[in-house]
Amino acid sequence: MVALAGGLAGAGLLLVVRGFVGSTTPLSALVAELHRPRRLEAPIDHRGRAVGWLAGASSPTRDRDLAVCERDVARWVQDRLVWSLLLASPGMAFVLLSAGGAGLVSPFVAIGAAAVGAIGGWFYARIDLASDADKARRAFRHGLAGYLELVTILMSGGAGVETAMFDAVAVGRGGPFRHLRAALSAAQARREPPWRALGQLGDRLGIVELEELEASMTLAGGGAQVRDSLTAKATAIRIKDLSQIESEAQSRSETMVLPVALMFAGFLVLIGYPALAALSSP
Repeated sequence: MVALAGGLAGAGLLLVVRGFVGSTTPLSALVAELHRPRRLEAPIDHRGRAVGWLAGASSPTRDRDLAVCERDVARWVQDRLVWSLLLASPGMAFVLLSAGGAGLVSPFVAIGAAAVGAIGGWFYARIDLASDADKARRAFRHGLAGYLELVTILMSGGAGVETAMFDAVAVGRGGPFRHLRAALSAAQARREPPWRALGQLGDRLGIVELEELEASMTLAGGGAQVRDSLTAKATAIRIKDLSQIESEAQSRSETMVLPVALMFAGFLVLIGYPALAALSSP
């Protein structure tokens, strides 16, 4: 206890002496340090640079496809690399077999096939992204039609336009309703009309129906005209989806004609071969 008390007393005395004789920074130096210009250097993001280089030049169509598929540029580059690896794997397999002494094909041919497959997979990823974007837009239009019908039902029950739009989007699930909910929440935070946010969402995702909805809502004004406009838009989306489904079914039915014709031709060859063989034999 005596040693502890002596140590504390000595430390206190040292602090008092340092407070009296210690040097303090002048106030002018502190003020000058506050006004000194800073240069903020952001850290070098090598991964971001590599992703940007592999992704290539940005285009509005590609950005819309990525947005409607809920993917970022890093995921897009990953898909390109995966497709390149998949299409180059047969050529790489022949390269390994040639290196192992199998000698099935020439090593130069195998390397060329691997290179062609990698390049083809690199560019095929864009076609795959466009196909996924078309499917996502079709699902979005289907969800949008259900959302508009729900809004008209709520408005028929006495709810206002904005109240019906926010209440209807709160009960939905899935990607379309998630996009709609985010757009309406942003419009509410910015105190803008909700249909303006829907138009901006349609421009970002490449969905023409949302832009047309913004124009029709702006012209409708309010009340029963808005309800009639929403009902007509939902009906138009339903009819468009139905016609697209029917056209795809018709095209698939037409593509089935060729396999059936080939099967029939093979069946005829199978039946007629014994007779032809018997006639041609001596």
